Amino acid sequence: MINNQVKAAVLAVILCGAAQGALAADDTAQRTGDSTRQWLELQTSGSAASPVERPMPGEVASKITKRYQDSFAHPLPDEFKRESFKSSGS
Repeated sequence: MINNQVKAAVLAVILCGAAQGALAADDTAQRTGDSTRQWLELQTSGSAASPVERPMPGEVASKITKRYQDSFAHPLPDEFKRESFKSSGS
């Protein structure tokens, strides 16, 4: 009888600990979501943007435009084979 009571008490302690762990995980996820939303709002509002404009240098802009235009020289395949994506070894 006492053995069963001890088992029940141990089980209750374990279940309480598991429940607290689940609540802590939910709280962490909520705080992460709140933080992410705040960063996105800050980014879209522009309120923390630098007042100094830093335009892209002409040479860099030209290279980017050329690379973009050259990307249309090759037709897109109908499908990509998984084997064609190789690891770079990093």
